[in-house]
Amino acid sequence: MRVVLAFLAAALLGGCSTAGRQPDLAADDRAIRDLAARWQKALLERDAATQASMFAADGISYHDGEEPLVGPAAILAWEKKSVTRHPKAKITSTTKELRIAAAGDMAIQAGEGQLTDLGENGEDHTVRKQRFVTVWKKVDGQWKVAHDIAVNTAW
Repeated sequence: MRVVLAFLAAALLGGCSTAGRQPDLAADDRAIRDLAARWQKALLERDAATQASMFAADGISYHDGEEPLVGPAAILAWEKKSVTRHPKAKITSTTKELRIAAAGDMAIQAGEGQLTDLGENGEDHTVRKQRFVTVWKKVDGQWKVAHDIAVNTAW
């Protein structure tokens, strides 16, 4: 009985000691910016698998004129199709703002970018300026995309 009580007391005290721990927001900021750089590289390399891996299991991606894509499998399928339709597209993005919740479990990233839809021979078909908002959440200690949306804007 004493062993059980000692075990329960240790478990409760151990749980209490981590509950008051403050998140390291600077480390979270770096982690999200590193993931954003990895995602940017995947966009330029047209790497659909890496793009899809950024999303949480219930993560949602929104695209103009499309139903929302839910989960990495749906996002992977859409990105693969996009790579096939526009193999030489150039997509760039720049983070303008990153806000991390005080609890360190959610973050909002906003910025702008450009989509250049290159044809089979490298010719420009269209160039669009875009703005984006990405909501990140921690899943098992790792940052994953919960929601991502980009919209075309006027020059």
